[in-house]
Amino acid sequence: MAVGDLLLDTTTRQFRLAEAPLALTPREYAVLEYPILKTGRTVTKSALSGSIFGLGAETDPSAIEIYVHRLRKNIDGAAVEIATLRGLGEPRLWRSRDEPGP
Repeated sequence: MAVGDLLLDTTTRQFRLAEAPLALTPREYAVLEYPILKTGRTVTKSALSGSIFGLGAETDPSAIEIYVHRLRKNIDGAAVEIATLRGLGEPRLWRSRDEPGP
């Protein structure tokens, strides 16, 4: 699967950005993978958290925000971005920087 110049290889569980592999922790990979598999749909922070940590798991409410912040730094300057729709959770969707904003 590809979004902009970000390529997800589910067989090897690896992301490539402009053909270069991204060095991600397993949790960062999961946080990046989930919205891509749900492309075109709003992904709430609670749904993302449940997918990553398990439903009902007690986690720091800012954990997802921290992972998303790290991922934004990893893909800075790429032709893809993490867009946020305030009030519904984050990330909202992944999109090419060429597409119109939310």
